[in-house]
Amino acid sequence: MTKKQTLQFFLFLFISLMLTQVSRAQEPLNPASPGLTHWMTPEEFLRRHEIGRGFTPTPPPPGPVVNIAEFNYNEGVLIRYPFGIPMTLIKEMSFVGKVTTIVANSTQQNTVQNQYVSNGVNIANCDYMIAPSNSYWTRDYGPWFIISGANEVGIVDFPYNRPRPADDDIPVKMAQHMSVPLFGMNVVHTGGNYMCDGMYGAASTTLVYTENPSVSQTEIHQRMKDYLGIDNYHVRPDPNGTYIDHIDCWAKFLDVDKILVRAVPSTHPQYSQLESAAAYWQTAISSYGTPYQVFRVNTPNDQPYSNSFILKNKVFLPITGNATHDNAAIQVYQNAMPGYDIVGVYQNPSTPWESTDALHCRTHEVADKGMLYIRHLPITATQPSDEDYIIDVYIKALSGYELIFDSLKVFYSINNGPYNYSPLSLVSGNDFRAEIPRQAQGSTVRYYIQAVDLSGRSAFHPLIGSADPHQFPVGAGVHPHMLLSSHVIDTTANPGNVAQSQFTVTNTGYADLVYVITTDNNSSSWLSAGTGQGLLTPGNQAVVDITLDASILPVGQYEGIVYVQSNDPDRPIDSIMVHFEVISGVGRGEAEMISGIKGYPNPFRTEVYIRFYMASTDYVKAEVFNSQGMLVCSLPGGYLPAGLNQLIWDGSDNQGVKVPEGLYIVKLTTILETRHVKLLFTR
Repeated sequence: MTKKQTLQFFLFLFISLMLTQVSRAQEPLNPASPGLTHWMTPEEFLRRHEIGRGFTPTPPPPGPVVNIAEFNYNEGVLIRYPFGIPMTLIKEMSFVGKVTTIVANSTQQNTVQNQYVSNGVNIANCDYMIAPSNSYWTRDYGPWFIISGANEVGIVDFPYNRPRPADDDIPVKMAQHMSVPLFGMNVVHTGGNYMCDGMYGAASTTLVYTENPSVSQTEIHQRMKDYLGIDNYHVRPDPNGTYIDHIDCWAKFLDVDKILVRAVPSTHPQYSQLESAAAYWQTAISSYGTPYQVFRVNTPNDQPYSNSFILKNKVFLPITGNATHDNAAIQVYQNAMPGYDIVGVYQNPSTPWESTDALHCRTHEVADKGMLYIRHLPITATQPSDEDYIIDVYIKALSGYELIFDSLKVFYSINNGPYNYSPLSLVSGNDFRAEIPRQAQGSTVRYYIQAVDLSGRSAFHPLIGSADPHQFPVGAGVHPHMLLSSHVIDTTANPGNVAQSQFTVTNTGYADLVYVITTDNNSSSWLSAGTGQGLLTPGNQAVVDITLDASILPVGQYEGIVYVQSNDPDRPIDSIMVHFEVISGVGRGEAEMISGIKGYPNPFRTEVYIRFYMASTDYVKAEVFNSQGMLVCSLPGGYLPAGLNQLIWDGSDNQGVKVPEGLYIVKLTTILETRHVKLLFTR
């Protein structure tokens, strides 16, 4: 034996002894394949230079890119035969989504099919991918799914951090199996050490730095952004201090803003490190722009409770048989994920759960390439009571089917009351918008989004819908609000005289109101209003004088408009209609058949009384016109007696349909004259 061979032999022996000691405490009792364990075997350690040898890098996908999260609405699960999970779990998952099983050949496929049939697995939801594989840890080597800027699902491949070429090739085979694009990201990685939030965030331990010594940390982060759309990559020390350094051994994203972190008693050797890890997440900011909600699950005996698997509305949780701890863990998940079904899964005796290798490690979600994708940044901060709440949503049916537009809705509930909804209206492209009406200060608004397309798919945001909706509190108002005392001024004057009138401007809002008063150009020679501008603090009002100058006007009827512009966001401009009649003077009143015509109330919401005087009995035709001069309806007229008369209009047209808000003119006509009054209809 040469000197070099002797050194290699003792190096191999030393590594074998050291790793054997670790494996006794932390490794599965029955490895997935002869000679393979979850960790790198001594033989593999000597071949670690082979990692990534068959990997083919590619340019990144077209952006923007979204990395699909485990808790998104995925189609199914990827597992491998021989199994590392119990048949009861496979059966349960087959009734939730599609089960794709990796088999080596058609003979294995027949074997698995027979096992599925005999164990009551839902065969209609099963398919097979024939490909060689080395182990059942599909989480570690399985594909990472994205939605690219081309609005299609794709797979991101990476060099698997084990010299297991068959496993490393599974993402390539899966892309072929699903007929989706494949993108190669040259970062040595493993799925057990990666989790994403379905938006812009992801997390791993510093193992990703250690296993890419020739790539700078900056470049690693850049590649994660280019291939996966990750802007906020949390790379944290591993608090467990075990051989594996996988993040799923101690933490798990449950939603965009929720993370589960394992906890241990203060006497546990990992206590300080785990508390430090939890403290980091309590101050970290999620992709919603809010601090994470951190949930702790007690693992006093290193139970693998963070190593669970989410499939649609179910969470499959590895349990160990200790009812006290198992039930407590189930309750933590239920508290964190209301509306989900938490299913405890006991291990196979031949492939038991380990603290570093459990259910999550042996399963991998499979994206729905025709998914109905909803993207939304929820409202979480306190909103004012004096504005409506804008809900902006991106919706894309990746199936290619059309959206069902009358099924695109935002459902909202006030103070845990019943749900109402506002329709989502198309803004442009795939962008939609709805408004939740403003609510009183102190209210809590809860809401969720629904979309449906013609493929039969429906989706919610958040995924679970009404069981765990987005929510925000309503605080005090923040805007000024202008209220005018009148919207119609009707007055008269004799030639050569000047008439005066007035109205008030009140600030009913919460901030200073700045207003400017102008008149329309056609009436500026005889109509003027106030000083032109003013400022009102909340709760105060100002009286505005109006001057109507008949000194240069001949006898007749004149109309003008007073405009009031302000910084009120609800009504940035309001107006007052001015009707000014210049009368001839002495004797004119005796010649009038109709006089004193008024509308009350004005403005009106439900009905208005039109009151006027008749000099003698005469036939009167009564009509209502809109501001464009079009006839809206006819009112009951006929021969009316001398004295006070009254007509009623309920705001409906001749077909009985309520008219839109706006200005309307009631015209009263006799054989000798016509009189009219302007009315403002509001809702």
